[in-house]
Amino acid sequence: MLFIKKHTLITEKPINIVRDEFKSSTDKINVTELNETKLHGLMKNKYGTGYDIISDINLKSISSDKTTVEIKNEFDLFTNLFLIAMFVGLWGVSIYKLINGESILSFELILMLTFPIIGALITKSSFGIYDKRIMKIYSSLLNNKEPN
Repeated sequence: MLFIKKHTLITEKPINIVRDEFKSSTDKINVTELNETKLHGLMKNKYGTGYDIISDINLKSISSDKTTVEIKNEFDLFTNLFLIAMFVGLWGVSIYKLINGESILSFELILMLTFPIIGALITKSSFGIYDKRIMKIYSSLLNNKEPN
């Protein structure tokens, strides 16, 4: 919804080997097979609820020994709904205070108006970090290396 990143990888392996390599279990990510060309990945946040990364993985065979891997990473629904609720709630309270005569330069009002924007920027940067981490894990699974 809010934070989605798409990646495309091309590997010199047949589709069935790529699928089996992705399904290799690691303690950092869990990949399940939906069908022969679709996989579902989940990287859980070990420090609390929310901020889990969900991956939709599509495999396309280019030739008998080449496969295209399309990965779409996004935050889980709980995290997206929490961020939207925070934005709507704080901006709603701010608008209510403005309608009832609060000064536009009030510190409390400025904080309520800017906090969702600051929260979105922090979340965007943390999503970028999570996305890089999960892509390192996927590439290590494709290259048969131990994930870092």
